[in-house]
Amino acid sequence: MLEKIMLELVSIRLQIREVTANDLPTLLLVYTSNPEFVRQNEGSEGEIGRYDLARWQRDWHILQMMPGSHRLGCYLKVDNTPVGLIDFLEENQDDGKPWIGTLIIHKNFQRQGLGTEAFQCFINHFRQHTAWNVLRAGVKEQNSAGLAFLKHLGFQVVCEKTDRFAGGMQTFFVMQFTL
Repeated sequence: MLEKIMLELVSIRLQIREVTANDLPTLLLVYTSNPEFVRQNEGSEGEIGRYDLARWQRDWHILQMMPGSHRLGCYLKVDNTPVGLIDFLEENQDDGKPWIGTLIIHKNFQRQGLGTEAFQCFINHFRQHTAWNVLRAGVKEQNSAGLAFLKHLGFQVVCEKTDRFAGGMQTFFVMQFTL
């Protein structure tokens, strides 16, 4: 497991760092700027796609208690504007491999190469500082944009699984990137 230090990564345009409680309100705007993704993945109080600051804070606190779980915020270096999020797990208990849970860029900053830049910065750090040889991700079948983005980054489909989510069965792809 990685040392419990505050990760800080830097790329050409981005500063990527561990999220603190103070970051949550502005980073919620990054997350919710992608309403289709939120609709596919969230649902508070029985309402699909409902997601607010209280839920965001609760989820972050739960993440803080999970060993090896991290949420990173991506900020423009020039003015510290929050533009993205990366969640990752150092070791998934199901397969013993590291998994990226979310890599999302604010809707207003998409298609500018920031997601690719954030991922490359993230991967370069772990190539240098860990013994990881792969990184896995899961993407729901209906998330065609997420699937295309992961393929663009170099992930390949390893298998297809079906699992219960939000009261129904959903198919998702397990994808893998070789470091």
